[in-house]
Amino acid sequence: MLILIPTLTYFLFFSSKVFAGQELSSSTNNECNSEIASWTPWFNTQNPKKTNGNDIEDISIIRKAHPEAARCDTVLNVEYSVLGKSNNDTSWYQTLINNNGVFCMGSSTSHCPDYSVRFCCPLKRQDTLQQCGQTFRQPHLNSPLRIVNGFEAIPHSLPWAVSLEYKGVHDCGGVIIDQWHILTAAHCLDYSNDLQNFYVRVGAHNRLTSGQLIPVAELIIHPTYDEPRSTDDIGIIRLASPITFSQNIQPICLVDSIGEPPLDTTVYVAGWGNTAHQVWTSSSPVLLQARLRVISDCSMYFAYEPEKQICTAHSGPADQDHGSCQGDSGGGLLYFKNGRWYAGGVVSYAIGCGRQAFPTVFTKTAAYIDWIRTITNRSMSS
Repeated sequence: MLILIPTLTYFLFFSSKVFAGQELSSSTNNECNSEIASWTPWFNTQNPKKTNGNDIEDISIIRKAHPEAARCDTVLNVEYSVLGKSNNDTSWYQTLINNNGVFCMGSSTSHCPDYSVRFCCPLKRQDTLQQCGQTFRQPHLNSPLRIVNGFEAIPHSLPWAVSLEYKGVHDCGGVIIDQWHILTAAHCLDYSNDLQNFYVRVGAHNRLTSGQLIPVAELIIHPTYDEPRSTDDIGIIRLASPITFSQNIQPICLVDSIGEPPLDTTVYVAGWGNTAHQVWTSSSPVLLQARLRVISDCSMYFAYEPEKQICTAHSGPADQDHGSCQGDSGGGLLYFKNGRWYAGGVVSYAIGCGRQAFPTVFTKTAAYIDWIRTITNRSMSS
């Protein structure tokens, strides 16, 4: 066997001469499933003119030399291209392509082509965590929890919730929709002339001791926002630096069906706002949540628009007087469906804090989904 192996190797790499050489590839396509993997940059680590005619593009070597390939412990596919072919059309060489890379054996008189290669590798764990509406800690669902009077959410069970802070003080809530954008209420975005003092705190439970402050690049208010009527009360924050996702920081999915969430659905709201009506010192240091129910009657509000807004009330006797309060504006209307969490709306207004006679009104996400996507796609492309 010790004699046979080099003989077979010689035969494999040097016996074929087809169109100036032969390429043997185990790859049948150049696909890379973007949900679980992505392509690395192109690599070209050897020049056959300088390596005695050979060109070896080996992932085990590339991985050590290039941080961009460090995640490629497993390779799902490989793609190659030729930067330059030999000028000698009768060159004798043979190339083997598999998930470990490109391996071409030539000679000083019969050079291999100059190959470049890229690899389809699984996403980093951090990247795979970016799927929307996923939480790694089960939130309270059935307990009679409320923001007013101060019932605490399970830490980091709602990892898309953010605190909007002006000069170090909590002002509003919002939800993460991607690594660059926060969805909130338009009336929370009065700080365009003082962005250096306006920050988004992500990944917090106790906002005084945890989380990360991210600076803001731009405040985008819906163009038809009517402050006196509180209509089209929706806005987007574009961050100055991207969010790093983790088990404590996740984006939420957006509802794009105008009929969701349907009437009588149980929904949730969370925030760091006041726990007593007009008691401005009662802002909660920890994230609180409330359970609500979608209802149809918000006729006590003269400007209520059912096509663009969602009306909610307490979910039952145990939840009476539950709801949002000052400082909870902009927070998401949280809706659980098919194993994922969705933002059906953002807190817009109410009279009082969780009072039974005055439901909480949310701006309906689905009514603005095209505008939201236009803004986020524009920002990403720029």
